Amino acid sequence: MKQMLGMRLRNFRVENGYSQNHIANILGVERSTYTYYETGKTVPVIFDLMRLADLYHTTLDDLMGFRADSSDPLAFHENRAPVKAAVRKRRKENYLDEAVQDLSAEERQLLAYHRSASPEERRHILEYLQNSRKKDHKRTL
Repeated sequence: MKQMLGMRLRNFRVENGYSQNHIANILGVERSTYTYYETGKTVPVIFDLMRLADLYHTTLDDLMGFRADSSDPLAFHENRAPVKAAVRKRRKENYLDEAVQDLSAEERQLLAYHRSASPEERRHILEYLQNSRKKDHKRTL
């Protein structure tokens, strides 16, 4: 799967006339890191995949090479069209520019950790942050 994603990333980049350096700068990663994405050694975090889909004016499904059919239990079937329409509308409103592209590398990393965590780990992370905020609030009173 990593290899297939890497080939797709390379094809999208070449078709759009971008260099690896240019894409790496957009994502805020080293060129060598982006090269690893294209060679299938590593996979970008979800937020970088979202940025790339937005840059290439495509969906995450298309970027990843996902093709749902009726035998796929995760397929959206009839509800798929409205979802795509909503994504296009957000794209027109620069949704990803505002919501994702302005995140710092540290914020993107934090969100990547959250996405990769199990539900129990996510609950612990949230509880830790909530408790930390409560302690900070009590100190300022």
